[in-house]
Amino acid sequence: MTRLLIVDDDQYIREGLKRLINWEELNVTHLSEAEGAYEALELMEANRSHIVLTDIRMPKGDGLHLIEQIRLRNWKTSIVVLSGYNEYAYVRQAMKYQVEDYLLKPIDASELTQIIASCTERFQGQYIEEQMQRESFLLLKNNILLRWAQNRIQYDQLRDKLKFLQLPLLMNERYQICIIDWHDRQESELTQSEEQYRSFAILNSVEEALQESGRGIAFLNEHRQIIVLFTDESQQDADCFSAGNNSWMADLSERYRAILKTPWSNYFGKVTCLPNKLHESYEEALAQCSSQPVGDNHGEISVISQNPITRQVERYVQEHYSEELSLQLLSIQFNVNNVYLGRLFKKETGQFFNDYINRVRLDHAKKMLAVTPLKASEIATAVGFLDPNYFFRKFKQVHGISPSDYRLAISGAES
Repeated sequence: MTRLLIVDDDQYIREGLKRLINWEELNVTHLSEAEGAYEALELMEANRSHIVLTDIRMPKGDGLHLIEQIRLRNWKTSIVVLSGYNEYAYVRQAMKYQVEDYLLKPIDASELTQIIASCTERFQGQYIEEQMQRESFLLLKNNILLRWAQNRIQYDQLRDKLKFLQLPLLMNERYQICIIDWHDRQESELTQSEEQYRSFAILNSVEEALQESGRGIAFLNEHRQIIVLFTDESQQDADCFSAGNNSWMADLSERYRAILKTPWSNYFGKVTCLPNKLHESYEEALAQCSSQPVGDNHGEISVISQNPITRQVERYVQEHYSEELSLQLLSIQFNVNNVYLGRLFKKETGQFFNDYINRVRLDHAKKMLAVTPLKASEIATAVGFLDPNYFFRKFKQVHGISPSDYRLAISGAES
């Protein structure tokens, strides 16, 4: 939906421009008009236009003033100048402000159509790019916060990444985790679209409430449960902090459970004063809701080993699949010889270790292809593949189709 503003002191020219071409075909859905720069700036302040089509010489604020003010405000507006044959000096001056183009009066319809089409295409491209950047940023934020809660990130890395994300979370006095689970043990298996709806509907509601209250931040874990990280900058004691969080969550769940028409259960971990102990609060909350069925388990890879060492390795891979993994690293982690570990893993699971890692990563990639708009190459990086081309080859080898074809098949099945 592109908004366009026509600025000209001549009413007949404004009316003529509105009728000159088919604006809807160019995806221009809102046309407004102004007699000069002063009125145009007022309209832009209230409802910013994506494209401005402006005359140069006008008694109620000339076009050069309008263009200069738009650029001083750093508005990402496309500007097209209207000029007469004797106004080239003004046009040259306007070009200094990065205008898209200029049109000589009387305006040629085909020329105007081409210029506006170019502007709208560029605007749509910028919008899509901004949306994709936002999705990538949100994925990074979620990944960092989850790794913190699960004690899978070094403190110095956490500090640097939170600084990059502009999240001042490490200077608080107290922290507490609450896990929101949206499953009902009496329900049959949910569809993927229903799971996605419940998860993101609750997450959006909680994020909005947290922003208003300033109580903390929310993110998702691998089961799409919502994790609420409560923070406290004051000097209140742990019991008061916890009681306030419990009361706040009880009110929130009571208010939104009926609106969203979804189950909503809150499980709290203990209060901690140290950022590097946050995982203890998360683990306690997770233990409290462990008796609830985790509805996202269908299709996941289960632990199949009987040997305690390889069972730990399987669990570790499933929790840390997005990180660098190798037999060498895990042999150090579990204090065993890497050659012995590789043979033991093959004997117990029937799979080579690298094949198992790929299987886990591809399983998570399938889920992300189904529920996120991220590019396949971005998903490859998110699940731990360093080389997107290798990811594409392994995905097609295991599943018989490319990641993009898989996404199309899933979307077609749900529509």
